[in-house]
This record gives sequence, C-alpha cells and structure tokens, in this order.
Amino acid sequence: MGNRPTRNYDYSRAGVAMLTIKANPGIRLCRITQDAFTLLPVGKCVQQALKGIPTYYEQMKIGQYQIMPDHLHVLVHVVRDLPAGITLQQVIRGFKLGVNKACAEAAGGERVRIFQKGMYDSLIFDRDHLQREVAYIRDNVRRYRLLKANPKLFRRAAKLMTLPDRTPLWGFGNRFLLGHPRRINVQFSRSTPESDWQEIEEQLADYLQQGFVFVSPFISPFEKRVLQAVIERGGRAIRLTHRFFGERYKPAGRLFDLCSQGRLLELSVAGEFERFAKLDRAACLRLNAVTKDVATTQWSQPGE
Repeated sequence: MGNRPTRNYDYSRAGVAMLTIKANPGIRLCRITQDAFTLLPVGKCVQQALKGIPTYYEQMKIGQYQIMPDHLHVLVHVVRDLPAGITLQQVIRGFKLGVNKACAEAAGGERVRIFQKGMYDSLIFDRDHLQREVAYIRDNVRRYRLLKANPKLFRRAAKLMTLPDRTPLWGFGNRFLLGHPRRINVQFSRSTPESDWQEIEEQLADYLQQGFVFVSPFISPFEKRVLQAVIERGGRAIRLTHRFFGERYKPAGRLFDLCSQGRLLELSVAGEFERFAKLDRAACLRLNAVTKDVATTQWSQPGE
C-alpha cells in the first residue's frame, strides 16, 4: 500500500506532496515521552539531510515535517519543475543514501540502511487539503503520547462526537481516523453491475496507495467487497452501523482485531433509530448521509 508512485502523475512537475517514509525494523529515530521529545543520533542525521535537500535542488522547499520513532512525515513543495530526468522519487532516494552515509560515518564506517524501500505519497492540489495535512503532521506527537498513556484506547467504546443536528456518535477502535486528512466516502448501490468492478478495483488501488481512510456502512455487495479488499491490502476504514453500543460494547472476531490494530473504527449512528430498529431503507439512507458528513468534515481533536 502506497509504495508505488501515484498512477499517471509526472513527479518532476511543480506541486506539493505529503510523504511518509518508514524506518527499517529496529531503527529508532527519536524518543518520545510524556514530558520530552528527543532526536536520537540517527534522527539528527535525518533532520540534517532533510533540511539539506534544497541545497541540491533549489526547485524544492521542505514544509511541515515530523520525525517519529519509526517514520518520517514531510510536506515537500516542488515550487518549479525539477531538472530534466529528475523526479521526486530520485530526490528521496538520494536523501536516503545521504542519511545512510552520515549514519555510517558516525558509526565508524559500518554500513547501515535507515529507511525502507519506497515512500508513501499523497498529492495535494488545494489549500484546504494542505491545511489538513499540516494539522495532521503537527498532531502526530500528541497522538503518540495519548496512545502510550492509554494503551487500551483502541479497545473501548466512547462517545466521540455530536453531529450538527445533535446526533451522538459512539465509536470503538481507532478514533484518530476521524481526524485523518484523507477520508473517502464509499457508496455503491445493490444494482451496480459486475462489469464495473474492474474499474472500481483500479480506483481502490490508487486510493490505497495514497493512504486514504474508507468510510461507509459497507452494506451493499460492492461495499462489502471494497472493505474486504481494504483489509486484505493493509488499509484502514471507518464502518458505520445503526447498532447501539455503549461503554461495554466490543465487535466480534476479526473486527475486534482490526480495531485493536488501529486499522478500523466502528461508528454507531444508533441515536437516530429505535433501539431494535431494522436496517430498512430509511436507516440505510440516514447511514449514507452521516457517512458523507464523516468523510468530508475535518473533526478537530477526536476523542477529547
């Protein structure tokens, strides 16, 4: 998921991209406690190499970034087209080699490979999207500390928010998915023809590569297929339900495991329905309406 370039995009062009680059297993870039943030020697090499990119390519600027224990988030602004034959992927490859070289020199010449192959990218085409990505990066350390202080945070239900029409939403799982800058509404009718699946699957692959969170009740056959594909390919989702659940609610089986892993949020819209209401057409329409709100609204400080 995400380790390939976004399809049909020219990565030598001017533009803005949100990149996530993962460290290899066992490599730690920083130490985060409830009271302090400390860059480790490897993290200092990463920071120095990152800030040095514009000295090699004056067409690029480094925007908001955050070094985390096992990964790096960074907004890269290509303010002018890169030189002929140079792409963003090549620049990042050179950055990684620079980090490896600096770390090897600091370790007395021992060869080391800090980052995993490839990068996870999301292209940014408007100011609102850019602001969401900036907010997401800035909030990384706070979320990390919150999770460390509350190890069972993804394994209990809680009231997460109230919609503008005063509908309460309870959730179980990764509540931080509500604040993810890239959320997309998944909606297909039961009459969607099988011949459409190949095109849907291609679009799904592109969205997975860009790290989107998929939001839906996942009721229709194609919606269920999308959810299954997202799970199999390591993606993340928010699943809406009309079922009631309170503080003791826990989903069953695989859904519980996905919530615990931070890959799923179960979101109840039960305040809209009678306690044992059937999933009829009216309920489905309401679920779809709330899904659209959840997928397109930027919620601040979820879970607090």
